[in-house]
Amino acid sequence: MSRWREIPKIDAHVHVVLHQREDTDLTFNPLGAMLRAMDAHNVERAVVLPINHPEYFPLEGEECADWLRASNERQAGIARESDGRLIAFADCAIDGKYGHPRCGVAELHRAIAELGLAGLKIHASNLKAITDDPRILPWIDAAAGIEVPVVFHSNPSGHDPEFDGAAPSRIYKSVYGRAVTYVIAHMGGVSYLETLVGGGYVGVSGTLLWLADLNGLPFCKRLLRRIGIDRLLFATDFPVYPYEAYYEILDRLELTDDEIEKVAHVNAERMLAGLPPVDPTAQSTSGSPIG
Repeated sequence: MSRWREIPKIDAHVHVVLHQREDTDLTFNPLGAMLRAMDAHNVERAVVLPINHPEYFPLEGEECADWLRASNERQAGIARESDGRLIAFADCAIDGKYGHPRCGVAELHRAIAELGLAGLKIHASNLKAITDDPRILPWIDAAAGIEVPVVFHSNPSGHDPEFDGAAPSRIYKSVYGRAVTYVIAHMGGVSYLETLVGGGYVGVSGTLLWLADLNGLPFCKRLLRRIGIDRLLFATDFPVYPYEAYYEILDRLELTDDEIEKVAHVNAERMLAGLPPVDPTAQSTSGSPIG
């Protein structure tokens, strides 16, 4: 029996997908299907993330005129209809009127204070920007000011304006000197080694699966410990990847019961409360390194 299947979990990275779209890895996954998957895998709560793209939700009529506002309202509706099991994060945009920092900050404040969203998602690749783009920084400052966490998509690819536009190193540059709680999603993708020299939380979604396939379980065990157990979040990117794929790896990593609890839900609880990882060295600071 899978220990990881049985333990209560917070999945720090899922998507509720309300329509099937061509040329995308996000398959149809409405609210009911998401909740049934959570029940089957003892996921007590999950962080439902947008993707910073106007076609994520099917929009009609006046909604199309301000896709960000509409996206945040859809996210809030999903959270309400889930009876608290889904924790929704706000979307982000830097085009049109949201190219003006005050408009973006105002929308984030509305999303948190009025709609009840719990954090911010920044997907620089889908915004056709790099993570430390000056248009994105006001969003990070706003999240820091209202003490909500920020999840950064971090998976460098040819879809970025620069290949490394979503690399952890870009994220560290964008948060440097800012007191913000943040998550590096996807372990940084092909730039996963950069997580070893920075801070914040690290979600294992996707990248852990191909690292195990390419490098083997002993490598993954050493890597996760080097990143730091207190920084790791159980995160699947469901419905892109199935839960069983993670159990096959996590069950064989020989984590202690205490370590499993931390990765399964304790670290996520801290993150959602706006608190940095327990290890004080795991969060970037405004100071300079001492050589």
